[in-house]
Amino acid sequence: MSPFSLDLDREPGLYFLHDAFTVPEADRAAFTDRMQQNLAFIRTLPGFRGHLVLEQRDGASAFNLVTLAAWASRDAYEAAGREVRAHYQRLGFDLPAALKGWGVEMVRGIYQAAEVRTSRP
Repeated sequence: MSPFSLDLDREPGLYFLHDAFTVPEADRAAFTDRMQQNLAFIRTLPGFRGHLVLEQRDGASAFNLVTLAAWASRDAYEAAGREVRAHYQRLGFDLPAALKGWGVEMVRGIYQAAEVRTSRP
């Protein structure tokens, strides 16, 4: 896992890619291997700020893995997306086909930190 710390005062424009996965246990190793390969690549991209993988331990969610990747800005996030797609094309890797083959369901969201005001005494 990448070191991951947030300083929204210093970088208020961070963009976050949130992926939630339902990964069948039988295909967990193949999925995790691909996730590690992807992380090794995205770590090299400009604007990458960190990555976090969460594994469900309890609760009613259907998702058993959640990832969160932080990017310096929307531009950095969008450029990284283009680089990842080009990288997959060079490798001949088809993400939708791989997810389908592994029986993985994925839901993706793009987020930016919300400004939350709190009153202080």
